Amino acid sequence: MEMELVKGLVLVCLFLIGLCAIEHYFRFSRLPYICWVLLFGAGYGLLNHTLLPHLPAFHLTPDVILYIFLPVLIFDSSRKLNLSMARAEAVPAFLLATLGIVASMFVMALPLRLLSGFPWVDILFFTAIMSATDPVAIAVVFKQFPLPEKLKTLIEGESLLNDGTTIILFTLMSGKVLEGKELLFEKGILTFLVSIAGAVLIGGLAGWGCSLLMQRWQALKDHFIGPLLPLLVIYLTFCLAQAVLEWSGVIAVMAATLTLRILLRRAHVPQAMSRCETEFYKGFWDFLGELANAILFFMLGAEIGAHYYDINWWVMPGVIAALLISRSVVVYGFGAVFRLSGLRIPASWQHVLNLGGLKGALSVALILMIPEEYAYRHLFLCAALALCLFTLIANTLAMRVYLKTAHLDEVQH
Repeated sequence: MEMELVKGLVLVCLFLIGLCAIEHYFRFSRLPYICWVLLFGAGYGLLNHTLLPHLPAFHLTPDVILYIFLPVLIFDSSRKLNLSMARAEAVPAFLLATLGIVASMFVMALPLRLLSGFPWVDILFFTAIMSATDPVAIAVVFKQFPLPEKLKTLIEGESLLNDGTTIILFTLMSGKVLEGKELLFEKGILTFLVSIAGAVLIGGLAGWGCSLLMQRWQALKDHFIGPLLPLLVIYLTFCLAQAVLEWSGVIAVMAATLTLRILLRRAHVPQAMSRCETEFYKGFWDFLGELANAILFFMLGAEIGAHYYDINWWVMPGVIAALLISRSVVVYGFGAVFRLSGLRIPASWQHVLNLGGLKGALSVALILMIPEEYAYRHLFLCAALALCLFTLIANTLAMRVYLKTAHLDEVQH
C-alpha cells in the first residue's frame, strides 16, 4: 500500500513537471500551450495502448468532468466577464446560445444523414451534443489573442450559456433515443425554461448567501476563508442544481458568480475588495483554472490516443465539413438577423465568432455517458474526438492568421 501511494505521488509530480515543461517551451508557439498538452496526452495514450501497456491508463470519467472540473472552469470564466459589457451583449449571446444551438443541430444533421443513413433521431442526438462551443477550449485559446472587450464578452458569454443548453438538449434527446420516451415539443420548451429560470434563482440565492457570509466573516481579509468559501458555494450550487433539481448547473454557477461579484463590488469595503481581487481572484483562481484546464485536456488527449478506431476514415472530412457549415450558417445567419433588428455585429467579429466554434471535453464526456449497448456509441465517440482535435488545432491556427490582418476595433451596436 505504501509503495502504491509513493508511485502515485511520483506519477503526479512527473505529470506536473511535464506540464511546466510544456508551458515553458511552447509559450511562444503558434498554438496555445493547451493544444500541446492535448497532443502530449494523445502521445501518452498511444504509447500506453501500443508499446507500454503497463503505464497507468487515463480515462475521461464524465461525472468527474461534470462535478469536479466544470464548476471550477465555469466560475473561472464567469468571474472574468466584464459586467457592463455582459449586459450590453446579453441578447445576442443568449440567442446564439439557445436558438443558435437548435439551428446548428438541424443544419449539421442534414449532411450527416445523407452521409451515414442513420435514423434522424440518432443523428440529431449526436448533433445536439456537438453543436455547442466548449467554454473550456474558448477560455484557454482566447487568452493569447488581443480582442475588443465587447467581442470577447460575446464569445465567452455564448460559450458559457450554450454549455447549459447542450446539457438540457442531451437530457431530452437521450430520453427519446435510449429510453424510447415521447419527445414533445411543448414539454421540451417548458423543461428548458424551467431549467434556466430555476438555475438563475438558485445561483442568485447562493451568490447572495456567499456574499453575506464573506462580509460578516470578514472573508475578504482572510487568506483561508476568502478562497475556500466561494469554492464550496459553487460546488454545492452546481450539485444542487444539476444532480438534485435536474436544472442547469452551469447557469446556476454563472448566476452565483455574477451575483457574488456584483454584491461584493457594492459592499463598502474598497480596501478589502482590492486585496481580494489581487490575492484571491487573480492569483488563486488563475492557478486553479489553468491547472484544471491542463489536466482536463491531457486526459482528453490520453483518451484520443488510447482509443481503438475502426471506422471508415473517408467519412471524417464529411463530418468536419458538416460541423463547419452548421457553425457558419448560425453565425452569419444570426448576424443578418441582428443587423435587421438593430444589433449590429461587424463582419470581422462574425468571422472570429465562426472560428471560435471549438469543441472540447464536454462533448466527449456527454457521449461517454451513453450506455455501452447503444449501437452508435463507438462511432459517435470517434467522430467527437476527431472534431475536438480538428477544431482545437485548425481553428486556432486559422484564428491566428486572421487576426494578423483583421480590424477588430470597438464598435457601437
